[in-house]
Amino acid sequence: MERGAGGHEMVAFYEAWVGREERIIADLTGALPARRRDVLAPLVDAALGHVGDYYEHKARLADRDVVAALDPRWLNPLERTFLWAWGWKPALVFRFADGGLGSHPHYSHQQRRALENLRGATEEAEREVDREVAAVQESLAGPRVLAALRRQHPRYGEVDEAVAAVGRSLRVQLAAADALRERTVRDVVGILAPDQAGAFLAAMLRFHLGVHRAGRNWGPGNGGRRGL
Repeated sequence: MERGAGGHEMVAFYEAWVGREERIIADLTGALPARRRDVLAPLVDAALGHVGDYYEHKARLADRDVVAALDPRWLNPLERTFLWAWGWKPALVFRFADGGLGSHPHYSHQQRRALENLRGATEEAEREVDREVAAVQESLAGPRVLAALRRQHPRYGEVDEAVAAVGRSLRVQLAAADALRERTVRDVVGILAPDQAGAFLAAMLRFHLGVHRAGRNWGPGNGGRRGL
């Protein structure tokens, strides 16, 4: 594949993916008042599948071109302000659970406790990702890479091989961070009833869609550049 072609493909995928989000939100919002499990459960599954599609496509890009995956140019300037380990911070999803479920008539003590336990585990997992990413990034200035860069006549491919090893490690950390993001959403949904899960997912996707739309209007005067 031509260098950079994967990134351009991801831009096209992302635009189409965001385009499907409005229908998913409308379906969830329209079904919530009736609170029918048989209607809401497949809509919740569809929303989770929508989230999963993004990470599956991003993983395929990373397998072909990890540098493109680590620099998500398909996101607009406002979306990029939310980046943590090349994506959004997993613990952010608990804000949507807190905002929509605290007053829900069926929001039980057991659910609240389960969400708090999950929040704590997610924050600890975030800290572990932070430590691993920092260690891999520091390895770019490690002895092996520096020695290859400093050598006046490095052996053929030595620098490329040293940097590629770091790239492979970054690919592993990208996969770990994205897996944590997707797993956190699924784990929150797993704690909730279908109507609660529908409200949670609708709020989360509505927020993302709002950020995406607002970010597309950012220009140089707003601290960003217009477009993707």
